[in-house]
Amino acid sequence: MCFYITTTLQKKTDVDKLRTFLDKFEMAFIPLNNDSVSSQLKAGDLYLRATKSYCDCGTILGSLNRQNEYQTLLNSKKVKTLRKKKWTDNEIDNWIRQKLQNNKKKIGGHLTTFETKDELKRWNLFIQNILNSSTSKYVGILKHWYTGGLNNEKITLKKIQRINLNQVVPEFLLNIEEDVLYEFYTPF
Repeated sequence: MCFYITTTLQKKTDVDKLRTFLDKFEMAFIPLNNDSVSSQLKAGDLYLRATKSYCDCGTILGSLNRQNEYQTLLNSKKVKTLRKKKWTDNEIDNWIRQKLQNNKKKIGGHLTTFETKDELKRWNLFIQNILNSSTSKYVGILKHWYTGGLNNEKITLKKIQRINLNQVVPEFLLNIEEDVLYEFYTPF
């Protein structure tokens, strides 16, 4: 299916107050009713479809994270064959890492260097604007590969990670993990 970026906001956030700049950042903030996700959030937190895009498969967020590719290779028939040949875990790990190194992903897929920088700046400014608007103490971002609908997909969060706004640098955004809810906040 597709990647989608969703977002969370503090319980009583007035989303209408954010509408003035959501268009500027190409954000939709469409409410979602996914019980699977909502049950893992703080009571009453808002859960929203973040972008206006048809899907977020071309997102820059997490585009350098190779964790899923590593896991896919680790579970592959080739690795099972290598185990039968008595390869050690260390040898298999080295083989996978070499394979990933030889098959480097281009950052952002089809984006030029300028477009990549522009997209990273857009996400960074979007997070800053939400937090500076004083409508919510935090904004969460979740990237997930959907095989079903946005409202009925069963999602198990790996973790919820609180991130100080000062840590939001391009390298961080390029390496976010799927199924980790990143809650960005401003330090007091």
